[in-house]
Amino acid sequence: MHVSSYASLGELPTTDWDALTDGATIYSTSGFLGVREEELPPGAAGRHLIARGAAGTPVAGAETYTFLSPPHGLYTPADLLTGLVADARLARVAESPLAIGAGWSEFRGQLPGREGVTAQERTDAVDALTAQALKDAEAAGASVLAYYYLPREEALEVARAHAGDGAVLLYHDVETVLPVGLWQDVDAYLAWLPSGRRPRARREMRDFRNSGRTVREVALPDAVDVIAPLNSALMRKHGHAFGEERARAVYDRQGRHLGACSTLLLVEDEGRPIGFALRYRQRDMVYARVAGFDYSVPNLADYFNLVFYHPIATGTGRTAREIHLGLGTFQAKLARGAQPRPVYTVLVGVDRPLDADEQAVRERNRAEATAFGEEYGRFVTGGLDTEAWLV
Repeated sequence: MHVSSYASLGELPTTDWDALTDGATIYSTSGFLGVREEELPPGAAGRHLIARGAAGTPVAGAETYTFLSPPHGLYTPADLLTGLVADARLARVAESPLAIGAGWSEFRGQLPGREGVTAQERTDAVDALTAQALKDAEAAGASVLAYYYLPREEALEVARAHAGDGAVLLYHDVETVLPVGLWQDVDAYLAWLPSGRRPRARREMRDFRNSGRTVREVALPDAVDVIAPLNSALMRKHGHAFGEERARAVYDRQGRHLGACSTLLLVEDEGRPIGFALRYRQRDMVYARVAGFDYSVPNLADYFNLVFYHPIATGTGRTAREIHLGLGTFQAKLARGAQPRPVYTVLVGVDRPLDADEQAVRERNRAEATAFGEEYGRFVTGGLDTEAWLV
């Protein structure tokens, strides 16, 4: 299996890459590659890898990046390794450049692959990609190579490929999805919810409807100036220094690279924009990317009307299987029918093995998965078995 390596999106043959991401998440598409390339901080570098079969046919791909320091607090390997490796090794990880092997933003990693390949072809491709990622990490002087926020099967693939390198496989977090494909209309959705939760959903939909607020669908490139102050308000509410100009730059960038697959729901009150939910479409999946609201007006469950109830009422489930909701806000999302999916991170020593305490890794994984179940399991429609999350 041969690996082709490209230093920029301009070099990458996007037709080959798109052949790998047709069934992938929106976050692995060439559109998001362009967004990430423009967002790289100073001193960082990225490469796009394609594993090719004997005839040069693309089989699987990977995004690899190196950073002088973690690009986001939730991409800090030393935090994950605390208590699992020796203090001196942890200090080396914290002070060295970081290599990331499966995308570095949106809290969702992936090694996208062409559909229809054999299991052996997939295995060979993952072996080749991870070997190249490790070489790139070594060349950059990194102490750890991290594959963040992978679904279970891909995390197991990567951990197997790096088994000889002492890979550490960690249960990391939980993403949620709304299984809209189960329901043809609101009545079917309400019937699926436990009976005790139906009155709140009905009330939230009724209050929003009676308020006179309307929902209009627009494309992201046409609404950047409208949503910038709303998103800035949301970010400031949650303690982030995120001004309107920064918001405008972020969504102008996404609009340029992803406008064709964007679908933005705009809430208006007597014609005045008071909220939005930005979504992206990839085949039979909708990705609820970000939202924002005017907090000077009463909150009428605007987020859940936009992201949950409106799509269900308008029949999104007839063309989409799920709405991807990302990480966090678990109780509120799960109580309204979202389902949890664990995501994992694989960490590999580059300059030398991490020498993680295997028992401590197992205990950490079990403790954190169990804690999630104890806190949120009662909100999951259909129940939750976190034992199945352990690896």
